[in-house]
Amino acid sequence: MDMPSLVAHIDVLPTLCDIAAVEIPPSVAEKVEGRSFAPLLRGARIAWPDRPLVTHVGRWDRGQAAESAFRNCRIREGQWSLVNVKNRPDAWELYDIAADPGEQTDVAKEHPDIVKRLRAEYDAWWQSVQPDLVNEDLDGPSENPFRKAYDRQFAPPPTLSDVPYGPHPKQRMHFWKSPTSTAEHPAPLLFFVHGGGWQGGDRLSGLAGMVPKMLHAGVSVASVEYRFIREAMDEGVEPPVKAPLTDAARALQTVRSKAAEWQIDPRRIAASGGSAGACTSLWLAFHDDMAEPVSDDTIARESTRLLAAAVSGAQTTLDPVQMKEWTPNSRYGGHAFGVMSSAGQRDSQFANFLAARDRLLPVINRYSPYALVTPDDPPVYLWYGSAPALGQPQKDPTHTANFGVKLKERLDAVGVPCELAYPGAPDVRHAKVEDYLLDVLTKSP
Repeated sequence: MDMPSLVAHIDVLPTLCDIAAVEIPPSVAEKVEGRSFAPLLRGARIAWPDRPLVTHVGRWDRGQAAESAFRNCRIREGQWSLVNVKNRPDAWELYDIAADPGEQTDVAKEHPDIVKRLRAEYDAWWQSVQPDLVNEDLDGPSENPFRKAYDRQFAPPPTLSDVPYGPHPKQRMHFWKSPTSTAEHPAPLLFFVHGGGWQGGDRLSGLAGMVPKMLHAGVSVASVEYRFIREAMDEGVEPPVKAPLTDAARALQTVRSKAAEWQIDPRRIAASGGSAGACTSLWLAFHDDMAEPVSDDTIARESTRLLAAAVSGAQTTLDPVQMKEWTPNSRYGGHAFGVMSSAGQRDSQFANFLAARDRLLPVINRYSPYALVTPDDPPVYLWYGSAPALGQPQKDPTHTANFGVKLKERLDAVGVPCELAYPGAPDVRHAKVEDYLLDVLTKSP
């Protein structure tokens, strides 16, 4: 049913109670902020006054609540959407949803009165929730319990859980063994690196729906956890991005060292991931082989080369000058090189990152996929959710297809096969990442 009235998550409880004819106890009703939209579902014409509806990212480093007051927040009211993605009190953007549902045109300058009023509503809301921030000093569970419950319900349990590939508690991986693999006919392997800006996510992020398809097609799966940027900074790793990237390389070598035991074909391993996991996968794909053939460490002797990489929303460069040229409102990457004082400042320190670029460039080039491309690299597949627009600001500059266009140009120039997919892209043979992976991995070696 298409309703012009704006409803929200806070309306679900009173609506369900209304439909079920269940009375909400007075002690609960006084805390319920929403209202029942059951009459709207029944087609009734009732008054539905506009009201401000606030959303906020709701995550920050401990003790950083005040510094995160404007972090990825929005207030909706009627046709208006007031958005702040820069975590600054003077960085509000206003969109007219009725005329511009894609939120492409900021009209804050044309409607300063609307901005002022909605901003005051937001400030009042932020102050009102402060007494409810009772968990600021509590340690949460090591894994999100809702994610664990989801995984138990929808993803098959790993054949082997929390396999260590290093001494750090985060250096662990899950392994799903294809039911058709044998010693005589070992299975190809999907090597998965989850996204989350190297600061969040877990081994099932973006993978749960893919595992059953891979196993059904005879492909085994390994998914790695790794040290995040904050943990790397606490350990003094320089640059911090070295920790998650080299962790992935070590995990890949560990997988290959277990090829016989796990009945996988070490020649047919493809990497995949989204966002930061995509960047890591491309770094593995383009990096020279990190094997140390004469090392006393038998795992270090294993190759890190891949059959292919298929990724979504990849950052293909970590050079801020390239990012700025390709997408003028770029803001990502400084955290990878320690240009921030807390994880919550990941996207707000881009100017500092840009200023430090010349000094950091030799290091940036060691960890930027674009800089590592050579003619002997494996083929790659790049998927993005929206079309590119080089040189123009993007709604999501961190995952823009501009990254893909420029990497494909680079790969085409050296003869490395690259399929670039986005809405309206030409010459797309595989609609999704898993389609490409299954095509590549299930071919006879």
